Amino acid sequence: MTVAAKVVSTSVAVGATSVGGVYLGTELFRNRKTIVDLIREKNPSKRLISFSSVSYDAWKKAYKVYKEENKEREKGQDSWKLNGWSKHSGDVQETDATEEFINKCKSNSNLEASKNNDFLYQQVLKYCTRATLVSDLIVENNKGRKLLKSSSSGDDSDWKKVWNVYKQQNINKASDTWSLTDWSNKKSGDELPSNYKTTCDTKFAEEVFRTDDEKYLNVLNWCTIPV
Repeated sequence: MTVAAKVVSTSVAVGATSVGGVYLGTELFRNRKTIVDLIREKNPSKRLISFSSVSYDAWKKAYKVYKEENKEREKGQDSWKLNGWSKHSGDVQETDATEEFINKCKSNSNLEASKNNDFLYQQVLKYCTRATLVSDLIVENNKGRKLLKSSSSGDDSDWKKVWNVYKQQNINKASDTWSLTDWSNKKSGDELPSNYKTTCDTKFAEEVFRTDDEKYLNVLNWCTIPV
């Protein structure tokens, strides 16, 4: 091969490598998503904890996980180098989370990762999430419907509407789906069983992440109304 041919060959190879590098880099950049989006996509059974109160039960449980994993570490050596961190001795107790910990979860969940085995992604998944609940699926997938809760001062007619649906779908059953109080006597009337509303509350909080799950569909039919 002549000197000129070698120069041309080398230039082509370098050019191809450069183009390939740009292409690969572009692909890597394109595939990066925020951690919150990756969780929705890759871990549908989990939801980021969104409520901000340090005494919220899900935050207390999440913070306990963080404390357990870092209890032997001095300040500045814990996973997220929290300013208020101190080494723990003995058994870790469930306590209120801290504002700093919650804020760190929020900021880290908005950072980007390229895949769900990214180290920070795994940390956020471990420290900042809870199980997906029926109520999550109702809110996310049914913008035109409202959850009826026992604590709200809703119209009794709304409760009667969902009660009628429940009756129609259980009328020929000796034992109704939710085993409501006094079903045999209530199923032919308009008066709700005493535990119907509180049963809805309980069912809202069940862990479900698929929209074809019977638990979700039952709550959708029997505890929500159009808005």
